[in-house]
Amino acid sequence: MGLEITPQDRPETHYVGMAVTARFSEFGSPGGPNEMIPLVYQWLADHGIAPRSGPLYIYRNVGAPGEPVDLTVAVPVAEAVEPTNGLVAGSLPAGEYVVGRHVGEPDEIPAAHVRVQEWADAHGHPLGERRDGSGAPWTGHAEHFLTDPGVHPDPSTWVTELVYKTI
Repeated sequence: MGLEITPQDRPETHYVGMAVTARFSEFGSPGGPNEMIPLVYQWLADHGIAPRSGPLYIYRNVGAPGEPVDLTVAVPVAEAVEPTNGLVAGSLPAGEYVVGRHVGEPDEIPAAHVRVQEWADAHGHPLGERRDGSGAPWTGHAEHFLTDPGVHPDPSTWVTELVYKTI
C-alpha cells in the first residue's frame, strides 16, 4: 500500500448522487452502494452532463464497526444541477482538507484512513465538519476513486483519495 498525505486548499466540488444506508460489508453486494455508481453515470449521460472524474463516496454518518453507514454515492460535476429520478445534488465545501492519496486495493482503505487521521492529529489539522456546502449533515470526509477499473483491472494500482475537511 502506498499512501501520500498532504494538506490542500480545495475549491467547492459539486456532485450528483444517490443517498444510501448500508454496512461496509454490503458495499459490493447486489443492490449495495457500488451498484449505484453506473446508475449515476447513466443519468449524467442521459442529461448531457459530463462527469468531472471518478465517483465520490461522501460519508454522512459512520457509526460503530458493523453498524450501517449513511453516505451519498456521487459523481463530481462542473456546476450545480437539478437531478431527477431520486438522485440528489450537493457539494463539498471549499476550504482546507487533509488528503491521503492511497494506491492499492480497496481492502487496504480502512487502514489508510487511520493513518490519515493520525497524521492530521500529529500535524495540527483538526478534522470534522457538521455540514457540507448545501447544509446537509456529513462527517467531514469522503473517498474519491480516481482509477477506472475497466481501464486498470489490477486493484493494486488503484488510486483513491481519502479527503477530510479540516475545522
